[in-house]
Amino acid sequence: MELLDVVLLILVGAFWGCTNPLLRKGASDAGSIKEEAASTNDHSLLDTLQASAKKFINVRVWLPYAMNQFGSVLFYVALSRSDLTLAVPVCNALALVFSMATSFALGERVDRPLRAVAGSALVMTGVGICLHSREGSTSDGTKDAETRN
Repeated sequence: MELLDVVLLILVGAFWGCTNPLLRKGASDAGSIKEEAASTNDHSLLDTLQASAKKFINVRVWLPYAMNQFGSVLFYVALSRSDLTLAVPVCNALALVFSMATSFALGERVDRPLRAVAGSALVMTGVGICLHSREGSTSDGTKDAETRN
């Protein structure tokens, strides 16, 4: 596996993981706009359209979403360059780790921080094992000639 492949997998995990807490936070902000619109007694079509437009143009919703979709584009590039059985678990595991780190950085409450850190360490260990086990293998799953001797 080349360095570019590893970097692509890490970037996908980062884009997917870091945007999850941001999307959650943006959606909750958009939800407060919805409650604001619902609190008015006049529920005309214009009010409903205005409230929807405010949610749609909220940068806290569409920017993390666009970044998440860019991560998906990178994922397809990574899939074209690396093994599917490696790319999918690595990207998903890294997304979990990046999501936890971003949630922590945003100040979200973690019920059991020791478990979260231990889980992230185990995920990273698993990713490292996956990457290390694929280093000596070719694309057809056989070992290189030098490791067979």
